[in-house]
Amino acid sequence: MKAGSRGMSDGRERFGLRRALVVLQVALSLVLVVGALLFVRSLRNLVTLDAGFRQDNLLIVSLDLRRAGIAEERRTAVYREIADRLQALPGVSGASQASIVPISGSGWNNNIVIGGKKYTDNVNFNRVSPGFFQTMGTAMLTGRDFNEHDAGAAHQVAIVNQSFIDKFFGGRNPIGELFQIDEGPGVPRPPFEIVGVVKNTKYTDLREPFGPIVFFAAAQDDKPDPFLQVVVHASASTATVASEVKAAVAETNPSIVLEFQTMETQVRDSLMRERLMATLSGLFGALAAVIAMIGLYGVMSYMVARRSNEIGIRMALGAGRADVVRMVMREATLLLGAGLIVGAVLAIAAARMATSLLFGLRPWDPSTLAASAVVLAAIAALASYLPAARASRLEPTIALREE
Repeated sequence: MKAGSRGMSDGRERFGLRRALVVLQVALSLVLVVGALLFVRSLRNLVTLDAGFRQDNLLIVSLDLRRAGIAEERRTAVYREIADRLQALPGVSGASQASIVPISGSGWNNNIVIGGKKYTDNVNFNRVSPGFFQTMGTAMLTGRDFNEHDAGAAHQVAIVNQSFIDKFFGGRNPIGELFQIDEGPGVPRPPFEIVGVVKNTKYTDLREPFGPIVFFAAAQDDKPDPFLQVVVHASASTATVASEVKAAVAETNPSIVLEFQTMETQVRDSLMRERLMATLSGLFGALAAVIAMIGLYGVMSYMVARRSNEIGIRMALGAGRADVVRMVMREATLLLGAGLIVGAVLAIAAARMATSLLFGLRPWDPSTLAASAVVLAAIAALASYLPAARASRLEPTIALREE
């Protein structure tokens, strides 16, 4: 740098190019840092979201009864027996059957008819047994839960969530109201009486907005399939409860095949993409910040080397070390400011393209932009202060003799 500090090949044009490259580095670094913070904050929003049910100590037991040879007409009774056995286990505080386990990716929906009027918006459905909401930790807002009397097809009942009554009943109390499932020609459409309302819960995944859900009584299913899912709330460790569940099911029928998973694992697996995006963007953001720091440090060091004579003259004429530091830092601040302005525009444009990957955040989130700018400013201050401090320690006589 000393050898080329006065040569024609390192003139203003080339130094200007270096400055432009540093501005570009800062701008691109801001884009990556903003992206990293947006993805990390989106993941945090999803992880801390109140999904309407508990996740801790919740064991999902999936049973395959095809090898057991249980006739279709006996399945409902067998399912009830299995649920009762699991409920009675010492390490279990709640156990209930569910056709659709939340955040499993599975779903069942259809249109409904209320008072002869067909609504075209799909409603999500589920079949659960008594105690499901207590097991899941979902609050009952009004009405009652299913009980042992909700069996057979004589009097069909249903429990709905808050979104259902907000959408179809204008928020008024729906207890006792009737609705039907919209079926094809020739298919029976029995009326369902609403007997309870529960808190909103997520259905397919955490990203979806809270939508209307209808819960039917599992004991009123006239065609139960050979697959059963039981949600178990464990008061002991889930590993201990899993072994107890396996033994209890074997007492019912040893041919039943079981699989176990915890709700925490299921929710974590559903956020695999979000975790990957947060991790990769965080690594790239950190790398970009380091590269920007190196680039700014190199340019400021080069500037100090080129202006050694000027700095010596200023100090000989009475400039103090603080004046020299301010001069160098002022130059760095200009480069940083230009980079942040350009980077903010690019970051907002890039974030708009990734809107579908964000959750609970706007692409132009001001706190994220401000935090990213502060991080880069701190890095730039450190990268610039080192050459500035070195320049302030130059001896004027030595600086003036440099060629």
